[in-house]
Amino acid sequence: MLTPSILLPGLYLVFVEVDRLQISAEPAVAVLAAQQGGRNLVQLPELEFALSLSPHCAESGRRESLSITIADTRTTLRGDELQAATTLDVTMRVSPSQLAPFALREFCVDPVSEGESILLRSALTVQASLRCARVEKQSIVFAVEPLDIRLDCIAPAAGPAPAAD
Repeated sequence: MLTPSILLPGLYLVFVEVDRLQISAEPAVAVLAAQQGGRNLVQLPELEFALSLSPHCAESGRRESLSITIADTRTTLRGDELQAATTLDVTMRVSPSQLAPFALREFCVDPVSEGESILLRSALTVQASLRCARVEKQSIVFAVEPLDIRLDCIAPAAGPAPAAD
């Protein structure tokens, strides 16, 4: 369906409405305990990603399904879940077994300075697909967004105090 065109002297623009899917995400936060020196590979704990998705089906299309994937974690929203809001907030947890260790030289090594933190930009990606249905056709639109991870380092818990004689 064509939307109204704008006519300016010498300039003709025609806008076509299209299906679209936008994704935004806050960085996931992983808290790590300080390691002994000489260790460069860090296995991340379970990560929780807060996603905000804006699905739009053009030409009065109906949103049929929205599939979201991070690593090997997948969730699908169907029909009625998609119709109510223009923006959907979804939380996804990714298991440590789905995350490769990260090479982090000299980060979170004992002794730890208070508040040591690092942001891993584009460490993972989220992929999503929106299926739209219309009387005469169906369509699918895809979106990919990089995901950041913030690593916070904490000092190891102090052991029990030595017994007094």
